[in-house]
Amino acid sequence: MNFDKTKFGEIWVDGEKYPHDIYFFPDGTLKKRDKSHSPRIGGHRSLSEWELGQILASKPEIIIIGMGQSGVLPFTEGTEEMLASIKNKKNIQIIKRNTPDILKKANEVLKSGKKVAGIIHTTC
Repeated sequence: MNFDKTKFGEIWVDGEKYPHDIYFFPDGTLKKRDKSHSPRIGGHRSLSEWELGQILASKPEIIIIGMGQSGVLPFTEGTEEMLASIKNKKNIQIIKRNTPDILKKANEVLKSGKKVAGIIHTTC
């Protein structure tokens, strides 16, 4: 898997354009982000515990979070707590940055041989 580029509302992976947010998993699967479990915070759909649970189910060693073009993807309070717990108890590396900046890092860690999963937010 290779993240090619992004712009507002879109991301290109392996030459294919996705006009929405995506989840990606260690087996190479890409899925459209399901925002139905994500409450609005400040007018934006947040990253919810349910979504983080979907990513954790794939048992990643590294979680990538693309926080949007401007980096304003909000997290629910429970998601913040889950992320802190994951870092401390499960020894899973969490990398979060605004989406344009995280693509290069995501490509690097995908080549590391480790199990990588994440969410890429394409707006905000």
